[in-house]
Amino acid sequence: SMWRISRALTKAGYPLRLSLRRGQASVSYAQSLLGAPETRLTTLDNGLRIASEETNQPTCTVGLWIGCGSRYETEKNNGAGFFLEHMAFKGTKKHPQSALEQAVESMGGHLNAYTSREHTAYYMKTLSKDLPKAVELLAEVVQSLSLSEAEMEQQRTVALRELEEIEGSLQDVCLDLLH
Repeated sequence: SMWRISRALTKAGYPLRLSLRRGQASVSYAQSLLGAPETRLTTLDNGLRIASEETNQPTCTVGLWIGCGSRYETEKNNGAGFFLEHMAFKGTKKHPQSALEQAVESMGGHLNAYTSREHTAYYMKTLSKDLPKAVELLAEVVQSLSLSEAEMEQQRTVALRELEEIEGSLQDVCLDLLH
């Protein structure tokens, strides 16, 4: 019962908070970590740091989080990370855009990226059995983009339009000014 679980967790040093309003228990942050898989940290010879977790699930997520967010940009290269993120899935030297999309779709995968103040992330969600192929595709995306002039000009227009939208958002402008 919930009472026995609560007593056991409290004895172990994890206080349980109950929500009486809806009759459901809400757990503390420490309790939520009890079922989390162990994270293994590995550093390769080339300095690349890897965090991995074994979940024994049929799906997985693999990603690259690169410390190159907007806070590290200068006036000269302002917006470069955001622009490259937009170019990421336009194709590589080995896979043109349609072939890259087909490779991801054939694995039932989802490839995405985002840029924040602290980092730029490229990640892929797919079936666990396809992890080696996902790692290969992700590495290809970040190491050998195909940057054609026409595609760069098109993405420049898209990126500028998105930046204009952000500048029209009071919340986004205030956050930028605070940083």
